[in-house]
Amino acid sequence: MAVRNCSALLLCSAAVWAQAAAPLAYVVNRDDSLVSVVDVARQRTIRTLPAGMAMPQEIAISPDGCLAYLSSVWSATIAVLDLGKQQLLAGIPLNSVGNAVVFSPSGALAYVDTPTSNGGAIAVIDTANHQIMRTFVVSPQNTRGMAIHPDGSRLYALEQHRPPDAGKVAVVDPVSGTVLERISVGMDATDIKVHPAGAYAYVVNGESRQAQGSVTVINTRTHTVIATIKVGKHPSRVAFHPAGTLAYVTNSGDGTVSVIDTARHAVAGSIPVEQAPQHLVFHPDGKHAYVSHPQSDTLSVIDTMTQQPRGSVTVGSAPWGVAFASDARLATAKADGSGLEAGSVVAAKPIPISGVWAGLLLVVAGITALHRHGQKFTG
Repeated sequence: MAVRNCSALLLCSAAVWAQAAAPLAYVVNRDDSLVSVVDVARQRTIRTLPAGMAMPQEIAISPDGCLAYLSSVWSATIAVLDLGKQQLLAGIPLNSVGNAVVFSPSGALAYVDTPTSNGGAIAVIDTANHQIMRTFVVSPQNTRGMAIHPDGSRLYALEQHRPPDAGKVAVVDPVSGTVLERISVGMDATDIKVHPAGAYAYVVNGESRQAQGSVTVINTRTHTVIATIKVGKHPSRVAFHPAGTLAYVTNSGDGTVSVIDTARHAVAGSIPVEQAPQHLVFHPDGKHAYVSHPQSDTLSVIDTMTQQPRGSVTVGSAPWGVAFASDARLATAKADGSGLEAGSVVAAKPIPISGVWAGLLLVVAGITALHRHGQKFTG
């Protein structure tokens, strides 16, 4: 098996150590197909990286902080970024488009939910060689979001049911690919996250026909719904504070972030932010949260102590997914007999977007960008 050379591994190790002291935020920009690298300490974008696909939307960073996997509902590709080298590394072709990406706790595997002719499926990727190992169907419906239990024992996939838009969560054994149970949640489910301690999961329900959205709370041991929390209008995403005491929910319909007390499963406050907030992520130290705003091309900053906005950072065009690279576990990784880290990244296939399809995707991205900017000028 071909592996990265030692200098590349050392470069990644050095980058992770640096990020442990001053982590960087990575923001995928849907309309310009770039990734903004944000120095959150100085609140500014320090560089941009090619996303390797048209209209990227989601980003997941490996537990060792060295790789970022990007996906998009516009591209049948998973793009791989080497965060040590700060460059595009490879592309993983899918049979169809990709939705969410999650890594196993060890980082050895990545899971992508993707539609197939037989329904919603999960592709399993070996992150040592960036190759799909297998794909298993988990739902007769398409899926559009996924989470993993902190111990890696379960995957949770959001099923799309239309009509009547009633959501369900498929509980999946990642080893066998077997669906263990289905749990009914609210309408227009858009996101799911598992609490850091693993005891429960939060599912965001857009509830497009209602004045307010909601969050369904699932007990991950009994697979039962234990609470429903009313939040703002058209909620989009949820994230847990690193301490697990709070959860933030972005409400794209009213420009707020709902603050949830996870001990009581109840809303404890609301934070006004810029319009149409989408993704959000907490800084690893928990002192700030960062929210993407596609309509203003910014990443807003929230002080989690005061629960108040604290400025914003200009990023690329239509920022969407956001993630931090700051984990220093790579520094403790053991080397094998050759002196190379076991499971090091190998050379992979080139990005498979070319020719007519690439042209069509870029045209779509261009039209979308023009339309969005036209809306800005017309108010």
